[in-house]
Amino acid sequence: MTGRTITGRAAGEPTLKGRRELAALNDALTLAERGLGRQTTAALMARLLRVAAMFPRSVDDTLMWQVTDLVTGDDVSDTVKLSLIRMGWASIVQAQYRVHGLRMVERRGVERARAA
Repeated sequence: MTGRTITGRAAGEPTLKGRRELAALNDALTLAERGLGRQTTAALMARLLRVAAMFPRSVDDTLMWQVTDLVTGDDVSDTVKLSLIRMGWASIVQAQYRVHGLRMVERRGVERARAA
């Protein structure tokens, strides 16, 4: 993998599917932070890597490898692991905000609201 930095949108980057996955990861992280989630930190990290792959120019690969190494190791507590995963999630959200601004995840809901 090569190191990349936050730049423009990659050609063919899945915006709607990617935003849905990003929102679903947020929900899973929120549940885990509250002690209500059923997913392990390793499963949450795998989801973060999958989402990061959907937004290839939003996060540096070397950073993701470092976070993965910390999350899969026994050196830090689960609370710290969740915080690291949340920081990775936040970096993707911030990069997407810089490129696209705030956007609705479900476009159909906006169209229904306009029609009403």
